Amino acid sequence: MDDYIQIGVIAARAPDGTFLPSQPIYTKRTPEAEAAEKAALLPVAKVFAEKFAQYMRETRKLEKEANS
Repeated sequence: MDDYIQIGVIAARAPDGTFLPSQPIYTKRTPEAEAAEKAALLPVAKVFAEKFAQYMRETRKLEKEANS
């Protein structure tokens, strides 16, 4: 059996303009697809890590002010 990885989602619109339920988009797992997935996820992970670090700095600052 073939192995697949999700590469995105797509949603059509109803006649009134609202979105219909989204559907995942898959591609066959290959070394190239896995490399592309990793290349796409690393920049996103970096943004999340930076935002979490900012959150932690601000939380510590607020806790310090509250305890002063």
